[in-house]
Amino acid sequence: MDESAGPEVKMFQDEIWKKLFEALDELPEKQRLVYVENELNDKTLQEIADEQGENIKTIISRKNYAVKHLRNRLRRLYEDLKS
Repeated sequence: MDESAGPEVKMFQDEIWKKLFEALDELPEKQRLVYVENELNDKTLQEIADEQGENIKTIISRKNYAVKHLRNRLRRLYEDLKS
């Protein structure tokens, strides 16, 4: 995070992280794990599949469901950001 950002920007960033983690908590555990490992921990989907002993297509499907949920859940926050 840019330390020179004003307090309004910091507040908005904090709100984004808060809403993201709230939305992640609503996901089934396996979908949440795939999303977090891939997006926040920078693991490839193949690495996740290998670690979990799952087919890559299963991991891709879990990630897709997670992304769809997060998009729907965070849509209003995104709209606020655009305006």
